[in-house]
Amino acid sequence: MPKDTAYQTAISRAIADLEGVELSGRCRDLGLPEPSAGLIHFRMFGNDGALDTKTFALTTRQDSRPVKPADQILLLHYLLCSLPIEPTDELIAFREFPAGQFYLQAFQSRSTAPLAQRFGNDLGCLRQNLSRFDWEPAALGDFGARIHAYGNLHVTLVYHLGDDEFPAEAKILFDTSAKRVLDAEEAAVLAGRICIGLL
Repeated sequence: MPKDTAYQTAISRAIADLEGVELSGRCRDLGLPEPSAGLIHFRMFGNDGALDTKTFALTTRQDSRPVKPADQILLLHYLLCSLPIEPTDELIAFREFPAGQFYLQAFQSRSTAPLAQRFGNDLGCLRQNLSRFDWEPAALGDFGARIHAYGNLHVTLVYHLGDDEFPAEAKILFDTSAKRVLDAEEAAVLAGRICIGLL
């Protein structure tokens, strides 16, 4: 199935599953603002977005352009989570998601490997590009950053500088609460979205 068709199928299914969900309470449980005037306004990957509560169309707040289909799928699937999502500050690696070990190489090639290759030991440039997202320092590795994705979901970037023996290395860690709402594929998409956004 072509990627665009798969995206539209996933979006249509998620919208159908969201019919009848009481969104005000769901938003409170997931760390999203409650709907107002038929819209949910929120931050996603460092940008302001708006979700129409009738059509579930997701647009940028600044110019009302549709967001990437992958971002819409992530947010709609997030809204389908019926369990509260609260950060635990306990971090897990991608391999700890179900099937994560199987997809680990693909995950790394789509997220952390390009990041380490792009920045090497240039932490100044990495910090500068982090301004594209909402983030705060994390005391991990040679440099760490807790980066907001959307709602109560964050990822933690742990960066290790290279030396004469080992190249620079980047790791993406997830709060353990992410396992409530993300499967391995969605976790990879989320991490890739942030890492590519930093390049």
